[in-house]
Amino acid sequence: GLVEISSPQGMAAEASSAAVILTSSHLGFALSTTHVATGSILGSGLGRRGAEVRWGVAARMVLAWFITLPAAGLVGAACFFVGNGIGGYPGVALVFGVLVALTIWMIRHSRKTAVHAGNVNEDWDADATPAASVPVAAKV
Repeated sequence: GLVEISSPQGMAAEASSAAVILTSSHLGFALSTTHVATGSILGSGLGRRGAEVRWGVAARMVLAWFITLPAAGLVGAACFFVGNGIGGYPGVALVFGVLVALTIWMIRHSRKTAVHAGNVNEDWDADATPAASVPVAAKV
């Protein structure tokens, strides 16, 4: 995780997240609930004596935030221009097909390094060997 917290810090993080999100919603501001919750967890964890922040994890999170917003905009723009350029149902079908193919690729790729209850809190290491596959029962 980002910082070790106990129950009181968890409650403080949840309460502050709720207050910020509800206030922002009431005032009509847009925000990222993920960013709010992360900031609340970081702040409540730092409020405890002897707290240690995993700054490497925090830096990767901030980098991901800076990458995802422009990337989402570029993907949205590309989908619009391709779909609009072809036009009609064929354009929509092509964009849909590409997005489905990318989704399938991401799912297959993610299964090579499965995240499960045993390793979810471990530090990420890009050079680590892939985790063993964990079978998951299908829910009906």
